[in-house]
Amino acid sequence: MVAWWLRAVSLFNVLCVIAWCAWAWPRSPWLAAAGVVLAMLAGRLWLGLQFLVMQAWRRRLQLPPPDPNVVLRAWNAETHESARCFAWLMPWREHAVADHLPADAAGRTGVVLVHGWLCNRAVWTEAMRGLRARNIPFIAVSLPLFLHRIENARGTLEAAAKRMQSATGQRPLLVAHSMGGLVVRDWLRSLEGDAVGALHVPAEVVTIGSPHHGSLLAYCAGGTNVQQMRPGSRWLAQLQRDEARAGSAFARVRWHCVFSDCDNVVFPEATAQLGSAPSSSSPHSQSHSLAGYAHVQMLAAPQLWTLVRSLLNPR
Repeated sequence: MVAWWLRAVSLFNVLCVIAWCAWAWPRSPWLAAAGVVLAMLAGRLWLGLQFLVMQAWRRRLQLPPPDPNVVLRAWNAETHESARCFAWLMPWREHAVADHLPADAAGRTGVVLVHGWLCNRAVWTEAMRGLRARNIPFIAVSLPLFLHRIENARGTLEAAAKRMQSATGQRPLLVAHSMGGLVVRDWLRSLEGDAVGALHVPAEVVTIGSPHHGSLLAYCAGGTNVQQMRPGSRWLAQLQRDEARAGSAFARVRWHCVFSDCDNVVFPEATAQLGSAPSSSSPHSQSHSLAGYAHVQMLAAPQLWTLVRSLLNPR
């Protein structure tokens, strides 16, 4: 569904540029060219606005801002990564890299990759290639989410976890980006009774730039799942209450929360960490900093995948 939406957006953008040129060129070639340049820079400008808001919010909270040169590098990298993912990989290459369940997967921990908002499994393309090169079993899901409730993803995630456990005989390691971290938490809170201790339920989860306490940028978009991600939403409050219940699956998981001081979507850093608020803290939560990385750019951070591999092969 997301792939078709992104294709439609790409086609609409192209048609708008053609229409603009058809209208503006007879009046002034310079005017036509200026419109084309503005269209090409629109994504960069939108991302730049996010970084400005991030910096302003840090100043309001009296948090030390990252070095401007570091933010500039993160902005440039995020512009490249976002264009590659949203204009090419996710619309057109969703299944270019297949799930990898090798014949010798039994006895080894596999990875289930969970994407974030308005994305699909192709956002993990480079990660999937790296995991395949190391013969690490993995499944990357494309969640049935567009503007739907986060709860809609439970069945897809449950099926992927069971499929991985069936192939390896081990509990899977879940790695989730952005809203994907909330998808994992929501799935775990839906488990009751014997399901809490089932073998397909992960012992460890890595979340990357996940809005555990909400994202301010969720006020800039619509849709039910976006409303659920707003700071202080009733959905987030209920999630925290459910996780605090005795014997919850949430409390059994060891959480690894990866965050960045240059995350242009989930900021400040505390909102991406489960241990930063008593109401939602886990006794088994660790935080890992990726200084200088933007929101999508974090998926390419070597330190992230070093962490993932260390969890697959504990000493």
